Amino acid sequence: MIRKIGWVVMTVLAMMIAAYAMAVLGVPAMRPPFLQQRFLTLPLAAFLHLFGSAIALAIGPFQLNSRLRNRFIDVHRWMGRTYVIAVLCGGTAALVLAPVSQEGLPTHVGFGMLATLWLIATGTAYRRIRAGDRVSHRRWMIRSYALTFAAVTLRIYLPLSLAFGLPFGPAYQTIAWLCWVPNLVVAEWIILRQRATASIVEPALSPAIPIR
Repeated sequence: MIRKIGWVVMTVLAMMIAAYAMAVLGVPAMRPPFLQQRFLTLPLAAFLHLFGSAIALAIGPFQLNSRLRNRFIDVHRWMGRTYVIAVLCGGTAALVLAPVSQEGLPTHVGFGMLATLWLIATGTAYRRIRAGDRVSHRRWMIRSYALTFAAVTLRIYLPLSLAFGLPFGPAYQTIAWLCWVPNLVVAEWIILRQRATASIVEPALSPAIPIR
């Protein structure tokens, strides 16, 4: 039950931020000043980052749902391909945008690391499934989506920092790391739990070996 509630909350938050990104793309008046500047100076990178990230954010929860995956395997595969392409577009564009992010070097490095690891995790997940290693593929997809979900956690921490009256500059520099590092920690915790469960289940399912 708790797992189901967590998935629903994650999905709703992801859909809300994905819809916001699409709205910002379609309605220029909704863009904050810094984003308007990015569309003036780096329009292709700004578009690809928002569009690719929104698609990946919206697709991810359904790819991680085992019931949907097992019931609609062909849909899962096509959505997976779409997810990889979306991350490739969004992550590559993020690498272009990171050096011009607000508040200097800490944000440049923070967002640059996020983009780099996002591309690596997703690429590794794709290579693992191409090699037929489903277990490793799922683990890398968990890591990949944890990084995709930084789009959500970023937009949780920013309003909270403003609500607590924190100076924007230092807060944004911290959030450039805080939006994704804890996500990866949670992802690794989930993976470790799955490994522990598998190690308990597998011996119980193994046939008894006769003693000679």
